[in-house]
Amino acid sequence: MKLRKVSYAVCVLAALALVSCGSTKNVEDTTAVQDSTTATEETSAETEASSEEKADPSIESENEKSFARVEKARQAAIDAKVQDSYPDGFNEAEKIYSELKKNLESDKKTDRTSECNDLINRYNSLVLAAQAKAYKVQVDEMAFNELDKKAYEAGANALKQYDDLGSGASGADLLAQAKIANESYKALLNKGLIAMAGRERNDALEAKKKADSVKAGVAKKDIYTEAANTFKKGDSDYVTGNTLDAYNKYKSSKKTFNELYETIFAKRAEAQAKIDAAKKKVAESAEYATEADTIAPVADGTAGIEKEDAVLLEEDQLANPEEAVINVEEGKTADTAEKTAEAAIAVEGLVNKTVDSAVKEAK
Repeated sequence: MKLRKVSYAVCVLAALALVSCGSTKNVEDTTAVQDSTTATEETSAETEASSEEKADPSIESENEKSFARVEKARQAAIDAKVQDSYPDGFNEAEKIYSELKKNLESDKKTDRTSECNDLINRYNSLVLAAQAKAYKVQVDEMAFNELDKKAYEAGANALKQYDDLGSGASGADLLAQAKIANESYKALLNKGLIAMAGRERNDALEAKKKADSVKAGVAKKDIYTEAANTFKKGDSDYVTGNTLDAYNKYKSSKKTFNELYETIFAKRAEAQAKIDAAKKKVAESAEYATEADTIAPVADGTAGIEKEDAVLLEEDQLANPEEAVINVEEGKTADTAEKTAEAAIAVEGLVNKTVDSAVKEAK
C-alpha cells in the first residue's frame, strides 16, 4: 500500500516538473522574440537617422557650383570698385556673403542655390549701378541730357529707386533698377557720341599715319599691333551702334599711335644728331688727310690702307618696313565705319550751322 502511494507521488511530481519546464521554455521563447523585435527596431531607427544626417551629394554639388558663381560676381564688383560708389550696398553684400559661406561649410544638407543666386544679383546690381553713375556724369558733362529727355529721366528715376530700395530688397529687385539706369544713360551716350566718335576715328587714323612714318610697326611691333587691333574693334562697335565703346577704343588707339610716333621720332632725332656729328668729324679728317696726302703721298698697296671700293661690312638684310604696316582701312566693317563717321559729322555740321544762323538772326 505504501509502495503505491510513493509511486503516485513520484508521478505527480514528474508531471509538475514537465509542466514547469514547458512554461519556462515558452517564457524564454517570448522574451527572445521581443528582444529580436526591439533590436530590429533600434537598427532601423539608427539607419534612418544615419540616412538623414548624410548630405545629398547632388545638393552639395549644386551648392558648390552656385557659390563659385558668387565668387566670380563678387570679384567683378571688387574690380569695378563699387565700394567707392556704393559703400553701404557693398558692405551689406559682404555680410550676406560671409554668412552664406559659413552656412555652406557647416551645413551641407540644405539647398542654398537660391541664396547664392540672390547674392549674385546683388553684386551684379552694384556693378551696373556704379557704371550708370559714371555714365550719368559723362552725359551731364557733354550736355547730352537734351538729346532724349525721357531716357535721361528714366535713368534718374531708376537710380533713385535703386537707392530707395535699401539693403532689405531682394537681389532681383535691385538688379532690375540698376539695369534700367545703366541702359538709359548708355543709350544717351551712344546717341550723343556718334559724331564725336567719328571725329575720334579720323584723329586715330592721322595718329597712325604718323606712327607709320617712323616705321613703328618695326620698331615697336607688339605695341603697334595692339593699337591697330584696338582700332579695328572700335570699328566693329561703331557699325553695331555701340558708340560709347567705339569712342573709347578710337581714343585709346590714337593715344598709343601718338606715343609711338613721339618716342620713336625723338630717338631717331637723337641718333641722327650723333650721325651728323660723326659725319662732321669724318669730313674734317678727310680735309686733313687730303692736305697730308699733298705733302706726303701714300703709295698704292700700303699696309692698313683699304682700297676705295673695298666692302668693309656686309650689307644689312633688313625686312621691308612697308610690310610691317597694318592696314586698318580695308574691309566691309572699315568702309561702313568710315561712311557712318562722315554722315554723322556732316549732320552735326549742318545742325551747328543752323544753330549759328538762328543765333545771328535773334541778335
